Amino acid sequence: MPLNTAPVIPLDDDAYWDNPYPIIAEHRDRHRTAVTPDGMKAILRWSDAEEIKKRPEFENEGLEYIEKRGFKPGDPLYEWRRYSIGARNGEDHRRLRSLVNRALTPKSVEKVRPVTREHVRALLERHAESGEFDVRKEITAIPFMSVVAFLDIEMDEAANIGKQMAGAGADAFGPNVTQEIRDRANDTFAALMAFVGELVESRRSNPRDDLLTRLIEAEEDGHRLSHDELIVLFTNIFGGAIETTASMMTSTFLEFARHPDQLELLRRDPEGLKRGAVEEVLRYQPAFYASGNKANASAEAAGLHFEAGEPLSIIIGGPNRDPARYSEPDRFDITRDPTVWSFTFSMGPHFCLGQALARAELQETAAVIARHTRDLELTAEPHWLPRVMVNHVDQCPIRYRYEP
Repeated sequence: MPLNTAPVIPLDDDAYWDNPYPIIAEHRDRHRTAVTPDGMKAILRWSDAEEIKKRPEFENEGLEYIEKRGFKPGDPLYEWRRYSIGARNGEDHRRLRSLVNRALTPKSVEKVRPVTREHVRALLERHAESGEFDVRKEITAIPFMSVVAFLDIEMDEAANIGKQMAGAGADAFGPNVTQEIRDRANDTFAALMAFVGELVESRRSNPRDDLLTRLIEAEEDGHRLSHDELIVLFTNIFGGAIETTASMMTSTFLEFARHPDQLELLRRDPEGLKRGAVEEVLRYQPAFYASGNKANASAEAAGLHFEAGEPLSIIIGGPNRDPARYSEPDRFDITRDPTVWSFTFSMGPHFCLGQALARAELQETAAVIARHTRDLELTAEPHWLPRVMVNHVDQCPIRYRYEP
């Protein structure tokens, strides 16, 4: 299909972001692929996205991803990205991931479950008298407190940096980066890296039984993380575990308010269905709108030709609602097979490092909603913010009866 006749994903249209799925579905089903407003090839089908993520001719975009967004060498975000695991590929990426996997184990994330349960329950109890609050405004504190507990960071150590981080990082990776966003992101990442640098020195002097100490001590074939790699990896885990998880927690409340029949199913068996409930929220309302990739060699994929170095975008709502993978993909159904994962946490070499942590927090959030709310409903219709990397609604006001 010649690019000048390819359908366009209207990322520059505010209305698109409120409900992109009909447009994505039409382009996916009729044309297979599309382009973004600036002409980048966009992948929409599950089979094509899976192939690209697993083939060696394709890899994550590196520094060029943020160079296109106006960041330059010396900028704190640019220097952070230089050492980020998401921007590494090949053997360098494998080395970093192997070292992190030795420190971040599936068993280690279990400690976040009781913390998340208590904070979500306390939030519902705090507003029990009025039975109303805006989830969007109040939920971010919960993944922040959960990850602080998981990482064994003292709350007073983390409080100041948490305020600076709110909403300042992910916007820098979105499709419409302004100078204001660049300035805010640079300030945030400078403060975040300084904060983590101090933590690293503290743990070197006084080791603990915590993730940061394990990262410092992790070694494979004589290799350890460099000082810069250590700081950036820890900020990846610390910062990345907050904003995206807050988005998905909000979507969990939102979708159960919109689908009371599914919430009633979850109430009957919170422990048995919380995994399926979370996988369905992740599929139905992914935290990210797209995944940035590039060809590292001349290649054919998705019926298209890619030159070496050419970027491409996988629009996550496409594979997540592809009828070739999911029956009735526009139906919210928590009884789907939870082992059939969506594209939300990506796949292949760059499968999300923090997915087990996020899933644990979201599962406990869903179970608490089922146990402690009745008559959950929205009191106003949310709108999705346009042109952002992490999907967020402008508000999520709910009403409910609290069940002790």
